[in-house]
Amino acid sequence: MDRYMSKLAKHTPVFLLSIVDDFVGGVFEIFSLFKIARFSSDMDLANTLRSRVIWEEATRRGVKMEQAIFWKQPLDYYRANIKGQTFYFKSVPIRPELSRMNNSWDDKVVLKKELRKHNLPAPAFVELKCLSFSYLRNKDKVTEEIFSKLNKPIIVKPRVGSRGRHTVTNINTLEQFRHGVEVAKTLSPYLVVEEHLSGAVCRATFVRGELAGFYKAEAPSITGDGKHTVKELIEEKDRTRNVKVEKIIISKELQDHILRSGFTTEDVMPAGTVLQLTHRMGRLFGGKTKEMLGELHPSFLPILNKAAKMVNIPLIGFDCIVPDPTKDESSQRWGIIECNTLPFIDLHYYALEGTPKNIAGMIWEMWK
Repeated sequence: MDRYMSKLAKHTPVFLLSIVDDFVGGVFEIFSLFKIARFSSDMDLANTLRSRVIWEEATRRGVKMEQAIFWKQPLDYYRANIKGQTFYFKSVPIRPELSRMNNSWDDKVVLKKELRKHNLPAPAFVELKCLSFSYLRNKDKVTEEIFSKLNKPIIVKPRVGSRGRHTVTNINTLEQFRHGVEVAKTLSPYLVVEEHLSGAVCRATFVRGELAGFYKAEAPSITGDGKHTVKELIEEKDRTRNVKVEKIIISKELQDHILRSGFTTEDVMPAGTVLQLTHRMGRLFGGKTKEMLGELHPSFLPILNKAAKMVNIPLIGFDCIVPDPTKDESSQRWGIIECNTLPFIDLHYYALEGTPKNIAGMIWEMWK
């Protein structure tokens, strides 16, 4: 559906897109007359940290911003008064005339096809349509054929969305792959299977074609000592964690991830063995985060700039897997795995290390 809406938007005049935005805002205004909805100036109700940093920057600039409340439920929908006019937006304020896309860039398959067309680094991949006649007729044969096409390990995830919640990584066997398909298709029947790249998940955020921030997130890991079990090492790591880092939850997902690496939580790992505990990255999952735009090796810049030019929208966040962003890109195996047209810019503000980047300020500057 996103692909079709994207194509429709591509051929829709700007003034009609503005009318649609105004119509949605008008509906909320009508609801407010009947006390069904209201607009709140309480910043503490902001749905996400992404919206909050936008709101904080609006306040610093004297821009009045309010949030839509529907049946007492705060929504990630807002209005702002800019130069005497009211503008409605979801989470991030992008000028209507700048927000048109020529492709559905949030679709991982669409993105990877274009990256390959432009000779930009991306992992090898295969599409999997779980509603196709061939899959429904003989899914065992289809999954076996796809599994044989890619170097191992591999990853399976939904084509759009998920934020890692329906992603299965480090797949080495056909049985693991088929289980991963079942997990991923609970969100969507349209999946992408790709080669697993090793390294940190990095977010390169661009505003109007300028690289505004480069954030690195690492998954939590433990190192075996030949004495303690995986569970005991996790518990020890939790006792010494930074107060800003969330506790590692020993869930079934985490246990399955460890199992694909050849261990269980009751195993004692050999001394010096490093085990990544989950595919989820960052401090919210017990890992590390760093804003490191100033440390990024210059060899990455022309490649990322080329990707931003290819997408050509005012705000974009590329997710990349990079072993070491401070080293020459040609010396390591890395790639762009997806992009976000509504990126969580708050990542660049709340990293455990590094200097925060005022990306919200750059977004509001587009309204000048």
